[in-house]
Amino acid sequence: MDTPDIPPTHQIAPAFREGIDRIRASCFSRDPACWPIFGDPVFAEIVNFRKAKAHARARVQQYPDGEALLRGMRERNRVPQTGKNPKDGVDPVLLFSAALSKNWEDPASVENVITSPSDPALFGSMAGILANANLVHPEYSEMAGELESMVVRQMASLAGYDPAKATGIFTQGGTFCNLYGYLLGIRKSLPHSRELGLEHGQDYRIINSGVGHYSNMTNLSLLGVNIRRKTIRIRATDSNDMDLAYLEQQLIACFQLDCVVPTIMLTMGTTDTFGVDRVKPVCDIRDRLCEQFEVAVKPHIHVDSAIGWPLIFFLDYDFNKNPLRINAATLPGLRRNVERFRDLRHADSFTVDFQKWGYVPYTSSLVMIKDRADLKALEHDEEYFSYFEKDIEGQTHLHATIECSRGAAGLFGAYAALEYLGVEGFQRLIANTLQNANYFRFRLSGVPGVKLMAAQNQGPSVGFRMYDPEQVSDPEEEFDFESKRIDDPAYCERVERNNRFHRAAFLRRGKIGLYTNWVEFIAHTDYDLKGRCGAIPGEKAVFMNPRTRYEDIDRFIASIHG
Repeated sequence: MDTPDIPPTHQIAPAFREGIDRIRASCFSRDPACWPIFGDPVFAEIVNFRKAKAHARARVQQYPDGEALLRGMRERNRVPQTGKNPKDGVDPVLLFSAALSKNWEDPASVENVITSPSDPALFGSMAGILANANLVHPEYSEMAGELESMVVRQMASLAGYDPAKATGIFTQGGTFCNLYGYLLGIRKSLPHSRELGLEHGQDYRIINSGVGHYSNMTNLSLLGVNIRRKTIRIRATDSNDMDLAYLEQQLIACFQLDCVVPTIMLTMGTTDTFGVDRVKPVCDIRDRLCEQFEVAVKPHIHVDSAIGWPLIFFLDYDFNKNPLRINAATLPGLRRNVERFRDLRHADSFTVDFQKWGYVPYTSSLVMIKDRADLKALEHDEEYFSYFEKDIEGQTHLHATIECSRGAAGLFGAYAALEYLGVEGFQRLIANTLQNANYFRFRLSGVPGVKLMAAQNQGPSVGFRMYDPEQVSDPEEEFDFESKRIDDPAYCERVERNNRFHRAAFLRRGKIGLYTNWVEFIAHTDYDLKGRCGAIPGEKAVFMNPRTRYEDIDRFIASIHG
């Protein structure tokens, strides 16, 4: 394959390349010289097999006795009567299962907002597992609890919260973080709901984005919210951020009817197209309307920033001097997004998923809360907690947490990643992935029949739709036609024809260069008079993998039609 000419705007500066290569070598190489734990024979065997980067369907055949091991796993139903002796070696099924789990270390792995954890985060998580601390109470965590408090203060400082006033809780995934966000608003606005349920007292509506993560809806079901009648989903703009005029319209309608709005759930970094909601304007609308309608308890604004949160590492970056030498294709878009994340400090709480763009193993998530006094609204009756020491209850969030057990592995992994990578290390990693994403957009723009989705968002997620160039001469015009959502059989057939073409190319291509993902809702049609829109499918790649390089992208482009 001929190597394409790379325009100056997309070229990687030598100083930048040197820096990112240094991080790859020290923090993503699984090198026992840096991290002796990878010298363990069992870990080394797993790592070495995964370095082969074989396709998923080929790995079983390549693994020694792989087919027999898989067959045995599928047939086994009973626990062995007699345990194994560790001196006899490692259980083969254990090795096989670890070696053949999804290989996020493969440079081609860009399917979703998941990436390979860094070496220091793996080491830190293992230390946390070894310690087996339970963060739910100081009696069970001791020094791990102090570590959590320190990391929370560090994150508060990064985001612009007052570290003396803010607090945070490490929990099990971004879904739980967003659950806390909803619950904080509900308990502050509807305090009787803790004992009497949501249907007691005033009418209410929960507000979230129509293009937010699906957990923004499944959490409401978990909380017992009548989703059909008590949820308002805000329309999205073409950039997949929240339509502020529509939000204001809905808030006015609620407040005019004396309807409580416990929580407004924003998103900073949507999964498929990296739409970034604007926090400060939403806060301004909320504050102005609450004053106008004399609303006593303001809606709690929680930001689902599970994906986008690492951009706060750039809040103090000198974009004029650009010391990291981030390329010209990436710097302006990064700067625009960072300006939006500068307003994260206005949110009442936000989600941090270290397990995504933070390069920490599953699960490592943190809900950050601007005012620790908000947790008082979540507290349950002390009588429920009779077997804990009362004289240290003030040192814990025990009465306010959802969980009865909070493992510390995610905390230890997050701390190690922050400590060994530092702000500059994260800046290099984030900038590297964004440069890859922009290079991918550049290469896609040269493919006939390709329409890029929300390219202006400039995040790590790149969505696109492919049309048959023999039938579609202008993909922008064709997408504009599809977006109109015409109630006509000819329109439906034309859209389905386009869907079939792209889907067939996706399946025919397989996994070459990059492992992309098919998405049934990569874009939406215009909204009708009832606020409904249709789904437009497409394909996406999410560039969070630190090992992905331009040549991987070039291989994909060369085979894009299968």
